[in-house]
Amino acid sequence: IGIGEGCDGVAFDETTNTIYTSNGEGTMSVIHEISKTEYKLEATLATKKGARTIALDPSTHKLYLPTADFETPTESEKRPKMKPGTFQVLVFAKPLQLIMAK
Repeated sequence: IGIGEGCDGVAFDETTNTIYTSNGEGTMSVIHEISKTEYKLEATLATKKGARTIALDPSTHKLYLPTADFETPTESEKRPKMKPGTFQVLVFAKPLQLIMAK
């Protein structure tokens, strides 16, 4: 199963057997574990470029992805710099949709 580029985080919801990957390109892959050897890509959701870290609250099943707005990188920079004052946390809830960006 393919996921988006720049993945830096994976969360597993044991209650629903769902795997979430946060991809730095601005997507989140949602994969259902059918069995220990079989998986199905259920969705690829839009997040925000740079949102590549993820946390799951197992009691609410909400997903949290921190990110920010970024400057255009110079040729010598591997990663762009965050714009000051733009840090935010994207919050996703079931049905999987963005419910908050703070």
